Amino acid sequence: MLERRERLQPIATRGRVAHALLLALLISLPGLAPATTHGGDSLPPQIDALLPELPLDPSQVSIYVRQVDSAVPLLAFNAEVARAPASVIKLVSSIAALDLLGPEYQWSTEVYRVGPVADGTLSGDLILRGYGDPHLSNDAFAGLLRALRAKGIDTIAGDLIIDESQLAPPSAGRYDFDGAGQSAYNALPAALSLNRQATHLVIYHDRPSGRVGVYTDPPLSGVDLVNDATLVTAPCQARHHRLNVQFSQPEGERPRLRVSGSFASECPDERVARLVLRPEQHAASAFDALWRQLGGRIEGRIRLGSLPPAAVLVHRLESPPLGEVLRDINKLSNNLAARLVFLGLADQDGPAPATLEQARARLATWLAERGFEFPELFVDNGSGLSRETRIAAASLGELLVWSYHQPWMPELLGSMAIAGVDGTMRRRLRFEPIQGRAHLKTGTLRDASGIAGYVLDAHGRRWVVVVLVNALPGTTLAAWHGHAVQHALLRWVHAGALRPAVAPDLSAARD
Repeated sequence: MLERRERLQPIATRGRVAHALLLALLISLPGLAPATTHGGDSLPPQIDALLPELPLDPSQVSIYVRQVDSAVPLLAFNAEVARAPASVIKLVSSIAALDLLGPEYQWSTEVYRVGPVADGTLSGDLILRGYGDPHLSNDAFAGLLRALRAKGIDTIAGDLIIDESQLAPPSAGRYDFDGAGQSAYNALPAALSLNRQATHLVIYHDRPSGRVGVYTDPPLSGVDLVNDATLVTAPCQARHHRLNVQFSQPEGERPRLRVSGSFASECPDERVARLVLRPEQHAASAFDALWRQLGGRIEGRIRLGSLPPAAVLVHRLESPPLGEVLRDINKLSNNLAARLVFLGLADQDGPAPATLEQARARLATWLAERGFEFPELFVDNGSGLSRETRIAAASLGELLVWSYHQPWMPELLGSMAIAGVDGTMRRRLRFEPIQGRAHLKTGTLRDASGIAGYVLDAHGRRWVVVVLVNALPGTTLAAWHGHAVQHALLRWVHAGALRPAVAPDLSAARD
């Protein structure tokens, strides 16, 4: 693994192909001569004129633009500089997972028993074992419990054991990144991540009672729900609709969720997501509540543990395929799912638990096997929610060009947000000619903004585009400044990526 001081330095120009060979390739590929005539290291006039207005220094911007069938980029500006990519790094995890695991790869959640089942009673323990399913929904979890009941288990005479041993516990805490430990985007990977570890508090107008109603999804046992919200007969406007949700766990007492404020009578149901319990507590509490709703009983304790050798598999729940999971990651930028997919890169035949170090090692081996040399690359956790992650625009651009020619390309392309249509791009570049013609992954952190993906230009040509913008040391970067550069570059590419003609230098002939 590279030392951090090495990762943060700009990497040397690659020079992977001799200049003469590149010229020969360019001559043989139509439409690429302008790249050699005018050079690939100067900004288009639109971008050059925009930067001082924002204001941004050109050193803050890295750009890589290349047709998917071209041997060289049309534009590579500061493309070898290692930058913080924010959530754009999710593309690296996605590409590696598609190639290593395959688009049909699925994660399992398994239930085992120890002891016989007779007359609806399991005379022993039930073990719930997770493998890091990034898409373990409430509905799927409830279906798992119904399957157990259908297979003849009503009463668990022993313990319910939660087995999370397949993934190493994270070294960080939920509050470590930015202090917002109850925000859903700060969920950390766990082998059992029900509903992305989030408790949805559903607040609604209970019309029969004329009051505010509240419940949690999934239902949770052992959590007190305090409803102090008041109903206001009024239209659904912010001045009438002001809700507050607080979570607390006083020492020695049960966890408590409290809802207060006003609910406007004409407002629809509101869902508020919070991380309130640890992942294993969340799964255990939901299991207990749902099991009892289904008429089941647990006579023993609910505890952490590992799978005994004599355990017998009762039921296996499979996740949606990787190709479907990636849509949640790249269209909606789901951080927890991206972390779990990255951990899924760890050697499937290696020792448990899977660790970040194992995932990084397998990623490095895979890149080397595919012929890529990205010495600046460091992937912290696969989600981009990191101050340490680094990649160069050229590295990501080369990876995207290569990916476009792989058999799983449709799954990668389909996982990205479409400009002006859906995901994180649904409100960007709307009502413009590029709308619907670019598949992109966005990324925004404090002082870092990025975008990368594929653009279909007005002439039907497909381009790879990468734009990374970082703040200068000691300064800040407004998100909209990064977006402005990205939008201008995307419009330029969509229009055909045309460069102005450059007059030949005749000074030597005059001397």
